[in-house]
Amino acid sequence: MTRDDGANTVQPVVPAEVIREIARELHDARVGVRTIPYVSPRLPEHDLGSAYAISAELAALRERELGVRRVGRKVGLTNPLVQARVGIDEPDYGIIHDDMVFSSGTTLSASRYNRLLIEAEVAFVLGHDILEPTLEAVVAAIDHVTPAFEIVDFRYAGSVGKIVDTIADNAGCSGLVLGEERHPYGSVDLRSVEMVITAGADEITRGVGSNVLGDPVNAIVWLAETAIRTGEPLRAGEVLLSGSVGYIEPWPMDVECVAAFTGLGRVVATVDSEK
Repeated sequence: MTRDDGANTVQPVVPAEVIREIARELHDARVGVRTIPYVSPRLPEHDLGSAYAISAELAALRERELGVRRVGRKVGLTNPLVQARVGIDEPDYGIIHDDMVFSSGTTLSASRYNRLLIEAEVAFVLGHDILEPTLEAVVAAIDHVTPAFEIVDFRYAGSVGKIVDTIADNAGCSGLVLGEERHPYGSVDLRSVEMVITAGADEITRGVGSNVLGDPVNAIVWLAETAIRTGEPLRAGEVLLSGSVGYIEPWPMDVECVAAFTGLGRVVATVDSEK
């Protein structure tokens, strides 16, 4: 198998029945809110093609059996600080369905997740399809940007595992919370945006927009190129997460968490440990 800069143009290595089997295990674990062993022992080393095929089948299972529809995509592992912490040195991506999107101020139920992690990032909402993998085409397609929390959860009991574990499990994405304000792209320099997450009086993490591939829009260009190469271009109306501005941390229970972004506003959410 050959790599192509993480862009997933490679074909799966393992048989289709193995892909379906692993996707089913991940799907059932998500529905049942439980963990399974890492899938990487069943895949060749760095077999991105099979991992993304598992992720695609997992998304298809959710759509067929739960009646959800795709409303966006996420890019993960775009921050070198996060990459260094988890030992993975390239971005990945996953699918966002309509049952995964919440508005700022929401209260999440802890019982829906295995082990919640919190991260804050810039979300891009598209006004037009992206059919060319260029910065100019991406910028022209953006309707607005807004702060967001990504709701990170894995179907594994330990850390994120290897890159194929992360990719297969929808890049760890279990949802997002969209911010209170919408801003036209270009009205704020996303490279210099400063972000801090607080839980009550405690600071959880902070960062600057340039942590995300130098500029969060670069993550969307990467995603647009990847989506076009795999025959699934980014479409008007999609919500796109660009990656964590700060570190990914455990989500504190029963306290209002706020991510404040200079120039962009904030996003707020609480996790109820009793629900």
